[in-house]
Amino acid sequence: MLRFFVMASILAAPLSAAAFTGNDLNKLCIKTDPVSRSACAAYIEGAADGIYNTIEAIGGTSGPQVGQYFCLPADVKPQQLTDAVRKYIADNPDKAGYNATTMVSLGLGKAFPCKPER
Repeated sequence: MLRFFVMASILAAPLSAAAFTGNDLNKLCIKTDPVSRSACAAYIEGAADGIYNTIEAIGGTSGPQVGQYFCLPADVKPQQLTDAVRKYIADNPDKAGYNATTMVSLGLGKAFPCKPER
């Protein structure tokens, strides 16, 4: 019987469909407690990995409409990624309502652009 009530309460609870935006990410990143700072860095690193892996999964950067959005140096530090994304959000407040992953991609693309192949 207890299981029934637990399941009923879970199913009755409203689910949030709101997207995590650049504004939300920035609010998380400006907090000074260690948990928030770690969550901010983890989100940005995870989004960067996800973007890179998606590009690779759909044929890498050589496809006709697929380009590399950013090229991270091998020695890049997590704080540099966070700083780049936060700067992009601050410099582009009109885009801060975009999905947070999009803001990560745009911010890292601005800070770490790929050099054209010769």
